[in-house]
Amino acid sequence: VIGAALIGQWPEAAVVIWLFGIAEMIEALSLDRARNAIRKLMDLAPETALVKQADGRWDEVKAETVPLGALVRVRPGERIALDGVVVSGASAVNQAPITGESMPVEKNPGDTVFAGTINERGTLEFEVRSRKGETTLDRIARSVQDAQGQRAPTQRFVDRFASVYTPVVFALAIGIAVIPPLFFGGAWFDWVYKALVMLVIACPCALVISTPVTVVSGLAA
Repeated sequence: VIGAALIGQWPEAAVVIWLFGIAEMIEALSLDRARNAIRKLMDLAPETALVKQADGRWDEVKAETVPLGALVRVRPGERIALDGVVVSGASAVNQAPITGESMPVEKNPGDTVFAGTINERGTLEFEVRSRKGETTLDRIARSVQDAQGQRAPTQRFVDRFASVYTPVVFALAIGIAVIPPLFFGGAWFDWVYKALVMLVIACPCALVISTPVTVVSGLAA
């Protein structure tokens, strides 16, 4: 951009800035999409659960305070707050948020239920097997976040490649811009222009930008 400005090619400079701006915007949108996907995932599990107390009463308590082995009741239309095993009742549960299953799954005593899934028609009572923060839903969200924090093998390759490629290309561009005018009587404008063209052509924008965007979009999906 600086080179294009120096030789008076303002439209060229503007186009380069615009293209990079578009690329940055796409990457930011992809990151936002992944963050929103994780946020929606975490919002699936309700914050409270209907738990059987020692005196036989059923009280609404915070899901994070429910211990392992507690008995939880889920009424029709409610989301299940924690992972567990059905001890009484029968119903169909929409497990799409966890398993992607398109049809509701029948649940009977002995079957496993997952936090974030939706109880459809009958009342279920289940024994808690995973505390809040350790459910299948939590583990999915944590896996996605961990994967976001790590670099894909392709990204690591791009970084190693760029650490060598970038200075070599930059040195070559300076050579193209400076050597012909200094030693062979070439016109400065022409050779600076050629050097800038070489820089633009040599820049592996697609390789550098596409990898993180693709990885992030995959994680969001």
